[in-house]
Amino acid sequence: MFLKILNIKDKRLRIKSKKMLFYNKIKKLFLIKRMIFTMYEKKGIGIASSQINFKNKIIIIDLNKKNKPSIIINPLVIKNSSLFTLSTEGCLSIKNFFINIPRPEKIFLNFINLYNKNKKKIFNNINSRCLQHEIDHLNSILIIDYMNKIIKNE
Repeated sequence: MFLKILNIKDKRLRIKSKKMLFYNKIKKLFLIKRMIFTMYEKKGIGIASSQINFKNKIIIIDLNKKNKPSIIINPLVIKNSSLFTLSTEGCLSIKNFFINIPRPEKIFLNFINLYNKNKKKIFNNINSRCLQHEIDHLNSILIIDYMNKIIKNE
């Protein structure tokens, strides 16, 4: 029942995701359920639809792994905080690789929830970091890309 997660060598991870405009509700719910199952099976705290080769913008996060996932559709960062924090990140698409990445501590996000309601919410700390990581996936950015930025800045 779990989905195959694309690995770093797969060029499909480098395709930008598109906004979800209309999608069969039953198919969308089935896909989201399978994404959640896959995330838990792989012991992740977040997964982006692009990691399973679905090219519409869906993110699932559950930082506490308590079967209360947040479903974020068509995320749009409205504003970032100016305060950055540095923390270690890993990725389900890149096994056994971790890197310290600076990210804004808070983000103000506009998105659609599972019930097709527009939402605006502020996320901070690890919630913000996890969402930014998954939004990067939707924009075809991987954590290894931050290595190049770090090397260029040295």
